[in-house]
Amino acid sequence: MDQCSPTFFEKLDKAVKSNVRRHSVDTFVHEYKEEHPTETIPSTKILYCYIAVGFIFIKPIDLPKMVSIRKMSKYKTTVNKKTFGKSIEECPETINNHSEFGHWEIELVLGKKTKGDAVIMTLVERQTRFALACKLPNKQAETINEAVKNSWLNTRLLLSHQITALNSVAYRI
Repeated sequence: MDQCSPTFFEKLDKAVKSNVRRHSVDTFVHEYKEEHPTETIPSTKILYCYIAVGFIFIKPIDLPKMVSIRKMSKYKTTVNKKTFGKSIEECPETINNHSEFGHWEIELVLGKKTKGDAVIMTLVERQTRFALACKLPNKQAETINEAVKNSWLNTRLLLSHQITALNSVAYRI
């Protein structure tokens, strides 16, 4: 700032604060360089930094564009991605064509989206469409696992191969 021409800053202040404003900081710098090629003047970026820090008499409010310019965020927000198991299309053909007994589907039927609400768990055998349903107090993993174990013990369906959830996560027994 000490090496720059003092007349440059005076003329810049008058040009920016004048009633009939025809110069932005960038156009003023460009025209001043053409009129005074021998003088040392700062770049447009440096001038905007000086204005933001307060080194010169021009304030950011004097520049309509500078007030509306917003800084970019330094951090990108990442979306949480759930990692599911294999896709339901990738399961063996014997499961998809319903030719073998013992493959089950599990689903949860949710009510309103409030925390701690009761849910209904359904277990459907894919070949016979035999269904089991029970009401659970919540949708936590421990509750669901306990209910599956109890359903299996009560019905004594030990011929089962696997339970597949519709979100493509399979539970092996």
